[in-house]
Amino acid sequence: MEALHINRKLDLVLDTIATQNRSIRYAPGYRIQVYVGNQRQEAEAAKLLISQNFPELSPYLTYNQPTYKLKVGDFMRRLDAERYYSSIHRFVSSAQLQPDKVDIRRSLLIK
Repeated sequence: MEALHINRKLDLVLDTIATQNRSIRYAPGYRIQVYVGNQRQEAEAAKLLISQNFPELSPYLTYNQPTYKLKVGDFMRRLDAERYYSSIHRFVSSAQLQPDKVDIRRSLLIK
């Protein structure tokens, strides 16, 4: 009888943890910075280049006056980010690998 009571308590705790984990959307990871500059047209051109060659990577274009930054990807592991970085670097020699907060669900979609 005691074991059944402990199992119920354990199930309740595990359900609570699972619910909390589902609410976590972002985690530390890596993105590849493809463009930094003050020309919106160049940022958009870089975004197009990446989306044509790497459609599985989500683009993130930000503007903080007067600078545009384009980062791509949601990588949980540095190894995955480095693999894409070497491919992107062939197209964009100024690309940089950077630590960033990434979308967990999108990171799972990258092969």
